[in-house]
Amino acid sequence: MILIGTGRIWADDSAKSATIYYSAAPWDGAAYDIHIPLKKTPDAADPAISVNIWGNPEFDKPTTIRFTGKEDSSGGPGAGSGRAMFQSVRGNSWPENLSGSISFKSLKHDQTVVATYELTTAKGRKFKGSIKAKWGNKPTDARGG
Repeated sequence: MILIGTGRIWADDSAKSATIYYSAAPWDGAAYDIHIPLKKTPDAADPAISVNIWGNPEFDKPTTIRFTGKEDSSGGPGAGSGRAMFQSVRGNSWPENLSGSISFKSLKHDQTVVATYELTTAKGRKFKGSIKAKWGNKPTDARGG
């Protein structure tokens, strides 16, 4: 199935499975975390992209969030709308900041989230694809309840 939305093509059939979580921004604000597992390679045993979106926005129509790769995770003036990172071994390797964008078809609580992404490391490694993300927790889980 291909969905057309505001000049962007959404390819659902080839989308990677991902998980979206309610979370908290590093400065204790609301946030979402999206975990996108990637295919293993000889130099990446458990590779993944993590996308953090500050706040708990809902988008009823296609929306794009852009990343510079230099977002300030302490909530300062350079915080932006979130950040994106790549790890070659999820949770055990130093995260590499990513620049680029993620475009959501929509983002609604408790509904599958469909998005496309185009992200690049500072060294020029590119990641491009689409995801279908299911919710991995409820809002109270992110606050420890």
